[in-house]
Amino acid sequence: MRRISTRIEGLDHILAGGLPEGCVVLIAGVPGSGKTMLANQIVFNNATLENKALVITTISEPLAKMVRFTQEYAFFDVNKIGSAVIYEDISSDLLNQNGETAVERITKLVQKHNPAFLVVDSFKILSDLAESPASFRRMMYKLVATLATLPCTAFLIGEYETSDLNTSAEFVAVDAVIELRNQLLGLRDYRSLRVAKLRGSDYVSGEHTLCITNQGVMIFPRFVTPPCPVTYTVTGEQVATGIKGLDELFGKGILRGTATLVAGEPGTGKTVTSLHFLLNGAQAGEPGVYISFQEDPSQLKHIANNFGFDIDELQQQGMLRMFYTSPVELNVDQHAPLMLREIEALNAQRVVIDSITDFQASTSRDTDRYFNYIYALVQHFKNLSITSFFTAEMSEMFGTGIMMTGVGISHIVDNVILLRYVEVEQLVRRVLTILKARGSAHSTQVREYTISERGGVCVGKPLSGLRV
Repeated sequence: MRRISTRIEGLDHILAGGLPEGCVVLIAGVPGSGKTMLANQIVFNNATLENKALVITTISEPLAKMVRFTQEYAFFDVNKIGSAVIYEDISSDLLNQNGETAVERITKLVQKHNPAFLVVDSFKILSDLAESPASFRRMMYKLVATLATLPCTAFLIGEYETSDLNTSAEFVAVDAVIELRNQLLGLRDYRSLRVAKLRGSDYVSGEHTLCITNQGVMIFPRFVTPPCPVTYTVTGEQVATGIKGLDELFGKGILRGTATLVAGEPGTGKTVTSLHFLLNGAQAGEPGVYISFQEDPSQLKHIANNFGFDIDELQQQGMLRMFYTSPVELNVDQHAPLMLREIEALNAQRVVIDSITDFQASTSRDTDRYFNYIYALVQHFKNLSITSFFTAEMSEMFGTGIMMTGVGISHIVDNVILLRYVEVEQLVRRVLTILKARGSAHSTQVREYTISERGGVCVGKPLSGLRV
């Protein structure tokens, strides 16, 4: 089956390479979700003098107004108007007569121009103006049957709710259904795209992030686990964190390619511990990327300088990259490809994500999404043999850490380092415990953990007389 590329990178990935040639696609969604822009972007990306696009407007917005707003986007090419992209307005057929007459008019225009691409915006108005549901079904069948005899890929745009998907005749007759959504989540809008139907083809299911920029529509596919795990030989090689006393608790270090969760209460040293792991590795010849949300690069640079690290020099040597994103507008699917691009550009061997608590906040609308995202991220790192640290904040002070991850992230990672406060002889001290080290023996002792600019980061001796 030949496919038509939408030339929208993320969308072609979701559609397994593109839309089947000659199919009829219904683009459904509430007003303002980006339906018209998506259809116009696809036709402008593909239309040529040999493969024309016919855009038919009904009673939605005036033709001149639609063209005026569309031309503000980078995909618009004024030289294609009237030649490669032809606009027709059939609002008069609908205002003066009915939906059945409009379908006949659409059919005649298609036969006249013989387009490779057809857009009808809005198509739903035809069902609204039809004399009866039975009349509209007949109209729908005639139109789809006509299009099936022509080498034409059609896009029918309509203002449909999700609940309409199972009840409207349109969804039965078409070959593909792409649903666009625009939901208010907290203080911001969340736009998304979902393929609800695609005959004769596989596709990436689920909800995918959609953004509208001056370039047009941008699609960020849902970040998923690699389809096939990469087969690699487990060497058993241990890598040093460079933190005094910590490597001994794991034997001689952490197994290469494993994922470590550093969980702790505020101020226990999660960021400092992860930063030492990354910077010590960079100084030893293992390039690394620090991915942060709460701490911006200037703050991290200041912290590193206090411990004798020169971040600027390591970056100039190509051993380090600092990648910061504000947690306020964080979208995990939009963030994932940018993050992986930084990692692959440096050929990183170590990665720190500080912290996954921000991922959890950005996916609060769907707790399963958070779990699946972290799992997929860990698998991507394993396939690249990257040794990774993830920080996570605990919810209670002076606790045991049993509830530290809330939704079961601890079993996804290979190692768990717990940092917390304890009271010893009326003094509050930091302590460190290795709760888990998959595939290697590890200490289970509760050790004092000290952080100072002069002494650096150090795991001390076991503490006695603890009051937890």
